[in-house]
Amino acid sequence: MKAKITKTAFVKEYESKFGTVYLHKVFYDGKEALYNSKTKEQNKFVAGQEAEFTEEEKESNGKKFWGVKLIQQGKYSPYAKAVKKEQSRYSGFAVSYAKDLVIAGKIPFNELAEYSTVLFELMVSLDKSLEI
Repeated sequence: MKAKITKTAFVKEYESKFGTVYLHKVFYDGKEALYNSKTKEQNKFVAGQEAEFTEEEKESNGKKFWGVKLIQQGKYSPYAKAVKKEQSRYSGFAVSYAKDLVIAGKIPFNELAEYSTVLFELMVSLDKSLEI
């Protein structure tokens, strides 16, 4: 959702398994929600500016409250980076395997590029079928 932020207020800092976290109250559209930040002077929710976020109903110690999270676009993912790195290796493997077929006399040399592409796409599709 998108909303204009009317006010923000620092509440407290606390330790979590991710290190020090700073809790803020965010006020918008007549509502208030909690936001966890890595910095005390958070700059994601600014009074007078519009922000795009998701609301989540949370519960702690029997109390229900609203929490907000920013919508992250293009977020860094070590897993996605590792998959891309692995897939980049496939091009070399595909050409090598196609070259082996040329040497064995199974395909003519002028079809090396075509078979390399077929093998590359096969490896990528098999890799994607393994992703959860």
